[in-house]
Amino acid sequence: MTKLIYTNLPLGQIHFLNRPEFHKEEIAFKTKLTASIKKHGLIDPIYAEYGHHYGPKIKVIVGNNRMTVAQELGIKTVPIIVNIYTPETFSLEGRELKTDDEIRSLFKLKDQLQIRRDKDGRIDQIMPPWYQKVSDAYV
Repeated sequence: MTKLIYTNLPLGQIHFLNRPEFHKEEIAFKTKLTASIKKHGLIDPIYAEYGHHYGPKIKVIVGNNRMTVAQELGIKTVPIIVNIYTPETFSLEGRELKTDDEIRSLFKLKDQLQIRRDKDGRIDQIMPPWYQKVSDAYV
């Protein structure tokens, strides 16, 4: 049984793909994302997993670009949803999310959020709309 927890965590507790140099075609996107985060903070929570294929780390699944920009801006904590695959060995303080409506309430573009479930009905992945495609809605 998995648990889905919404909380705020320090950047140092989260393993993410640090992308200090975005690809050439992503520079405009990074500029917009940086301006948005400076002005509004992180609008949508980061999505991460613990204990699935990644071992004993909270690993970002969706939100590596936002994590990189947050780190560059000196943001200390981020809102995050963590899908814990081993709740019997790892607990995390925060609000447990049990319904799709609870999850959707945390995102700005609720209608475009995709929630994928496995064959047993457990949440397998949460995919907000790509920031690059909808960045104007966030600025």
